Amino acid sequence: MKKNEEFDRRTTLRGALLVALTSITTLLTKESATAASTNIIKTSKLKVGATHSFTTAKQGIPAILFRTKTGVFAYSTICTHQGCTVTYNKSKKSLICPCHGAQFDPLKGAKPTTGPAETPLAAIKVAIKGAWVVEL
Repeated sequence: MKKNEEFDRRTTLRGALLVALTSITTLLTKESATAASTNIIKTSKLKVGATHSFTTAKQGIPAILFRTKTGVFAYSTICTHQGCTVTYNKSKKSLICPCHGAQFDPLKGAKPTTGPAETPLAAIKVAIKGAWVVEL
C-alpha cells in the first residue's frame, strides 16, 4: 500500500505544479498582451475634425476614429441593432446604419438618437502616443 500512496502523492504534486506553472505563464502572457498597443495612424495624417476607418487589432472588427481638439476616440461601426456596418455622415455629425436607419451621436458616447437601436456603439480604447494614434 505504501507504493500506491507514494504514487498518488507524486501524481498530485506533479499535477499541482503543472497547474501553478500554467497559471503563472497565462498571467504573464495576458499582462504583456494588454500592455502592448497597436499603431493605427500617424497624428500628422489625421487632422483635427477628421475621421479614419480602421479594423481593430484585438478583435478584428471595423471601427472609426475621431480626432478633436481635446484628443481622439473611436467606436465600433457594427450597429447594435442587427449588426450592419454604420457610416459617418459628416454633415449630420452622425453615425448612420443603412439597414434600419439607426443613428448614433459620436460626440455623446455613440448613443442612439433615432431608429431601432437602443444601445450605444461599443467604444474602442485609443490614445495619442508620440506621433501615433494607437489602439490600447
